[in-house]
Amino acid sequence: MTDRDKEAPSEDVAPVEDLGEQSAEAAGGSAAPDETEQLKNRLAYLAAEFDNFRKRAAREREAQAAFGNEQLLRAVLPFIDNLERAMNQEGASAEALLSGVRMTRDQFLAELRKFGLEPISAAGKVFDPARHEAIASVRWEGKPEGTVVSEARRGYLLHGRLLRPAQVTVVAPSGGDGPGDEPAGSGN
Repeated sequence: MTDRDKEAPSEDVAPVEDLGEQSAEAAGGSAAPDETEQLKNRLAYLAAEFDNFRKRAAREREAQAAFGNEQLLRAVLPFIDNLERAMNQEGASAEALLSGVRMTRDQFLAELRKFGLEPISAAGKVFDPARHEAIASVRWEGKPEGTVVSEARRGYLLHGRLLRPAQVTVVAPSGGDGPGDEPAGSGN
């Protein structure tokens, strides 16, 4: 310890224990030592309570991240069962298998609609860059420029917000060979 450490604190600095009493006196009254202790205990209790809340909220977020898709996955399991049954059908005709797969797909899409998923209808519509991704363009007599003629991959909305754009082929402007244009034809 140095000589400076041994010196008594200056008179303009209040000891830590006296701060609560001084602030209470400055507020217009004198706080009893019991009241100060009660306030300190209450503050410690609230700090511990907040810390417990923070930890509990973190655990709940982790559980939500781990099990948040449980409801969706439970809804998907019957479709996996149907597809496995179809794969185990020996001697079934191709038409029967295709029909079963279509029915399973339709059932699957109906279930996903309950979760807010909606397919985007693209074929025959006007190209919308907010919902469609043009992957090819063709010249097509009798169809207006910018019309979607085919869909390579279906697009989807989730609760009205774009989840995935539809990949489409669009009618190109007539005239000149532009990049990505297929040769002119009837477009069948």
